[in-house]
Amino acid sequence: MSTELKIGNVVTNPGEMKRGTISIGKNMYGIEREIPIVVYHGIKEGKNLWIMGSTHGDEPEGPYSIALLTKQPELDPKKMAGTLVLVPALNVEALMDGQRGDPRDAFSYDMNRFYPGKPDGYPSERVAWAYHEIASKHADLHLAIHSGGDHSMLCRAFFAPENPESLELGKAMGPDWNLALHSRKAGTGNPTAMFGGMGKGALTVEHGGYCRTLTTDFHEVAQVYLDAYLNVMRHYGMIEGQAVYAKQWSRGHQVALLANASGLFVGADVPLRTPLKKGTVLGHIYNLYGDVLETLTAPADGQIFGLRYRPSVIEGEWCSFYAVIDEEREDLLVSKGIITE
Repeated sequence: MSTELKIGNVVTNPGEMKRGTISIGKNMYGIEREIPIVVYHGIKEGKNLWIMGSTHGDEPEGPYSIALLTKQPELDPKKMAGTLVLVPALNVEALMDGQRGDPRDAFSYDMNRFYPGKPDGYPSERVAWAYHEIASKHADLHLAIHSGGDHSMLCRAFFAPENPESLELGKAMGPDWNLALHSRKAGTGNPTAMFGGMGKGALTVEHGGYCRTLTTDFHEVAQVYLDAYLNVMRHYGMIEGQAVYAKQWSRGHQVALLANASGLFVGADVPLRTPLKKGTVLGHIYNLYGDVLETLTAPADGQIFGLRYRPSVIEGEWCSFYAVIDEEREDLLVSKGIITE
């Protein structure tokens, strides 16, 4: 039998759901800055799963898919095992402005690079620290929900450390999620690296982008996430039902393909998440006279999982996120010995 649980300012008993916040500090008006949370405290013992959205404020897929999750009949704490903690938006200030980082914080802009922050650091560092101090004490499993934001479309990929807890969580995402990329080295810069380094299950999950936030597109992207959340909960026995899985996983690493010319990037007719051979043409950069300044090609066998959707590009900006495939795994938890972390 589970017992009383306190997370942030939320105190729940087994079988309860409550909303609340994690405190950060006061703003100029003396009003508390807070991170919203929803806690489902299951009646039975089980895993403590955290799902967190909007580390980047231009990525609304997390908040919306989490909102849909709260409407599902399966989320009945009187029947659940374990605890589900939903964090619709970690970086609320950035989300309010639709920006990658808090526009008022010029010195610690990208929270996914300096996590877990500092208790006495810049404003965004303090947000990250307040969150990590509590999440790290409670979470067994942690999903950080991301997308291509205001610059790209990303498609059903996740970054996972090589620890078995994280790979099992990746497997639990379901049949749509079979591209498993190596994450940052343990303990460096983002929640997945930090939690993975602590022996917890942790993923950075990527799907969607601003180019897919109109009407039915946004619903479709959120549904992909919702299906994964429920599958994860079934896998760990938090809710009833049978989890389903991919038949095989591609384990690889990300390569950002950067522009070596300025102009208009026009992608080739190559669908995302399609196996490609080295040298496949991925797109061209044109100048304003219509001349081709650069042709981008696949650097190795692999697949595109992210593509720029803004044609204007300058030298050094990225055009595509490319997944170089290191190995195919019949069981995601069993490596063939090719590790690139």
